[in-house]
Order: sequence, then C-alpha cells, then structure tokens
Amino acid sequence: MEDAHIHAIDIGGKKSIDVFGVFDGHGGKEVSQYVQSHFVTELQHNPNFESGNYKDALKQNFLKMDELMRTTQGKLELTQFAKRSKEEDDEQEARLGSRNSNTQMDLLMKMFKNKGDDDVAKMTGCTSCVCLIDNANKKLYFANAGDSRVVLCKKGLAYPMSIDHKPDLDIERNRIYKAEGYVTEGRVKGNLNLSRGLGDLEYKENPKLPPEEQMITANPDIIVEDLTKDCDFIIIGCDGIWDCLTNQEACDRVKKALD
Repeated sequence: MEDAHIHAIDIGGKKSIDVFGVFDGHGGKEVSQYVQSHFVTELQHNPNFESGNYKDALKQNFLKMDELMRTTQGKLELTQFAKRSKEEDDEQEARLGSRNSNTQMDLLMKMFKNKGDDDVAKMTGCTSCVCLIDNANKKLYFANAGDSRVVLCKKGLAYPMSIDHKPDLDIERNRIYKAEGYVTEGRVKGNLNLSRGLGDLEYKENPKLPPEEQMITANPDIIVEDLTKDCDFIIIGCDGIWDCLTNQEACDRVKKALD
C-alpha cells in the first residue's frame, strides 16, 4: 500500500478544529508518508490558520508541502522513507519465502545511487484530499488536489465535495499545455493519470510559471459548506473506492453499517 492518512482532533485549541485527510501515493509511498508527517504541524504554524482564515491556510499548506520536499532536510527525510520502505519490502518478501529482484523499490534505490537524493520527490507523488472541520463556527472546508474524492452525506444523499483532477478535463488540459506539457491517452506526458498532486517535482520545474500554473500542481480546489444537523457523515477515499462504487453507493454502505 502506498496510501497514508491523517486524523487530527482538536488541533486548534479553543477554536476546536479537526482535520482528516487521505494521501494516495503513486510511484512509491515516500511522498504520502512525508506529507502525513508534516501536514498538520505546518498547518498549525500557518498564520492564516492562526487567524481563522482556513481556506487560505489549506491552499498555502498544500503548496508548502512541495516547498519542504525541495529543502535539504526534506530530501534527506524522503531518502530515509525510501530506505525504510525498501527494508519493509525485503522483510515482507522474506516472510513469504520469495524475492523479486526487479521490484519497484529496487529500481528506485538504484536510481538514487546514480542520480542523487533529490530524485525521490521527482519520481514519486501523492494526491491530497483533506477535510477541515471548524466546530466552533459550524463550517466544513474541503481541499483536494488529485483524483481522490470526498463526499458529504446529508439526509442519506451523497454530495460530492471535490472534483477528480484528471488530465482530460478542459481546465486541467489547458494548464498542462500552457506549461509546455501534453496529454496522451488520458495521461500527462503519457505517464501520470492525474493532473494535480503533491510531489512529482519533475513536472513542476518550469521557471516561468508559479506553482499554481505548473504542469502538475499542488494547488487545491477548496469548497466550503455549512456544518448542519442534516450532515450525516463524510467519506474521504482514494480512487480505488470510486472506481468500484458511485458516491451514493458508498454512502449507502456506510449508512447501513452505522445504522
């Protein structure tokens, strides 16, 4: 599994803020683990979070994750995550009594030796789908970059609170082409089948463009909703869930389990 998640309760002190999120990794689990480790702490230190401007705080925090991954400390941590993942994979394969010398992590570690530590966040990435609950002011903030999805169930009905960021969407395709990229077979440069996310820094190196306009961007879409008595629950899930279930089917299953 390359996914990670956060569930941080009451991180705002007297402001009573809860944060939940799913980070669906691709190319490896290093970036999703890195974001899991830093997302909440960095959010708490954001001036907009401290002042109660949670919409801007979330946007800035998504972009901040990429900034941190470019630092010397960030590169070091990502390399450590990669080595730990390699060790975990080796242990698991040893328990199963098999060893595949061509695993993805083997190839990744070989590339580290040839290209340097900064390659981890270039070749791996993750989606980021986060819900911030402002209990004091009864507000819900949904922030998404990638093809994970968040759904709000109200009175048994499913309401999508995010858009799946796929390269074939007009707004995504236009940004990709303006950033000197292209889309083929639904993938950015024939590779990534999502158009926003954290990490994947090799797609974010156009010096003429700000982070929001890069081929792949960490810039999230943000939706704000009122937290009312009609709200039953919230589902945050990676694309594997939504490939199998519609929004309503997922809500029906959760509601049945809760009842």
